[in-house]
Amino acid sequence: MLVVRSLSSLRIRARRIVPLSTAVLVVASLVACGGDTAPAAPREVDGASVPVGHGSAYAYTVVNGDGVSAIGIALTPSALDGLPANDAMWDLPLPAGVSVPPFDHLMLNWNAQGHPPAMYQVPHFDFHFYTITHAAQAAIQPGPDTTTVPAANIPRGYISGVEAVPDMGVHWVDTSAAEFHGSPFDATYVYGFYHGSLVFVEPMVSRAFLEAKPNLTALIKQPETFVQSGEYPASYSVRTDPATGVLRISLDSLVPRPD
Repeated sequence: MLVVRSLSSLRIRARRIVPLSTAVLVVASLVACGGDTAPAAPREVDGASVPVGHGSAYAYTVVNGDGVSAIGIALTPSALDGLPANDAMWDLPLPAGVSVPPFDHLMLNWNAQGHPPAMYQVPHFDFHFYTITHAAQAAIQPGPDTTTVPAANIPRGYISGVEAVPDMGVHWVDTSAAEFHGSPFDATYVYGFYHGSLVFVEPMVSRAFLEAKPNLTALIKQPETFVQSGEYPASYSVRTDPATGVLRISLDSLVPRPD
């Protein structure tokens, strides 16, 4: 920010003649001081809230300088209470005027009893970040999907769930995750494909973990390449605001890919 001082603050008295060279130096000094101004702090921009449980949820982005450094979903603390006994889904609009390609829209899914495989049969949320349109998402049909996904598009250690879930696609899970090696499931990162193409990425988080006021940040396994260009996260986090109790599940450190 350029800070311009008044003539009085520069102690320039009336009738005093200031040589042109001195005036130029003063202006240059002011501009230089302006150039030393610290960059603006990252700020959160929120979308419209949607009722969830006894609370609400909303999408948000973190703006850092001229770009978006993170995109996420926030839950108020009471959103974990009063949840339906059956599975439910909420569409969370992005903040007005915000574009974060390749992500087109966000959806929050509540799995009241979990789903197969066995380690995920606990109440949990799917935080879906879709790279396709609402119309393309609605066209996803249930059933086996054995379309080959190019190996370069799959992170090491991920395997296909084979069955496409309607309105979602096929969930690919990380076999190196702790829940595959005897630990209870708390949070994991999922890739979603349909007919060979990436359609979403998803932090999947248990309700019990969210109730424990987590503060987790984890690196994301990356494929060799992404077909669709845009900014993809290097890490994800599941954090609790200590002042408000708001839970934020976010894709962080967005970087351009393919790079």
